[in-house]
Amino acid sequence: MATLITDYDIRQRERLFRTVFENSPDAIFIEDIEGYVLEVNPAACRLHGLTREELIGKNVAELVPPECRESVNRFDQSVDAEVEGYSLAADGTRIPVSIRCSRIQYMNTTAVLLHVRDIGERKKTQKALQESEARYRLLFEAHPQPMWVHDIDSRRFIAVNEAALRLYRYSRDEFLHLESIDRILAQPRHEEMELPRLANVVQVTSAIHRRKDGMRLTLELTQHTMTLDGRIVAFVMVGRVISSSR
Repeated sequence: MATLITDYDIRQRERLFRTVFENSPDAIFIEDIEGYVLEVNPAACRLHGLTREELIGKNVAELVPPECRESVNRFDQSVDAEVEGYSLAADGTRIPVSIRCSRIQYMNTTAVLLHVRDIGERKKTQKALQESEARYRLLFEAHPQPMWVHDIDSRRFIAVNEAALRLYRYSRDEFLHLESIDRILAQPRHEEMELPRLANVVQVTSAIHRRKDGMRLTLELTQHTMTLDGRIVAFVMVGRVISSSR
C-alpha cells in the first residue's frame, strides 16, 4: 500500500533540511554549473567574512586564491570526491579547506552542492606532529649512545642510529636487513632474557653481542617496550661497552 505524502509532510521535511543547512558547522554553497553562487549557509558567510547578500551571485573563482581559480572551474572532475584546496577570506586570508561536491536539482535546474570544511587547525596539528617527529628522529639519529628499535614478535630491526652502526660495523642497509636481532647475539637465547610482550616494561641487563668483524662485545643494555603502529616493539640503548674480545 503506497504511503501518501501530504503537504504537511513536505513542509516538515523542508523545515528539517533548512535547519540542517542553516546550522551546519561546515560551509555549504549551492552553485549553478557555471560556478555562480545561488545560496549559502551562515558557516559559508563566516568562512569568507562576507554576508549572504555579498556571496550570492559571486563566481566561485572569486572565493579562492588566484592560483586556484583554474582548477575550481572544473567541478566535473571533483564531483562526489573530496579534494583539498584554499578558500579566500574578504581580508585576503588563505584558509586551507577540504571540499566535497555533488550534483543536485535546485529550483528545477542542475546545480552543484559544495560542503567546504575549514581544516586549518588540522593542518597546524599535522605540521606540529611532523616537526616533532623530525626533531625526535634527529635526536635518535644523532644521539651518541648506540640505539635501535626492533619488533618483539618478528625480532626484526625497525630503526637503528648512527652510533649503533659505528659500534657494530654494519651499514644501515645491512643492519636493517638482518633476519633478526639473533644475528648479533654471541650466545644462545635464553627464555629469561626475553622481553615480555607488554608495553612500558623497562629492563636493564647485560648481553654478549658479536660485531660484523667477529669481535665479541659485552654490553650493558637498557630495553624499553612500547607500542608502535599497533605492535609491541623494543627500544634498546647500549649504556656502555663493558669489554670486548675476539
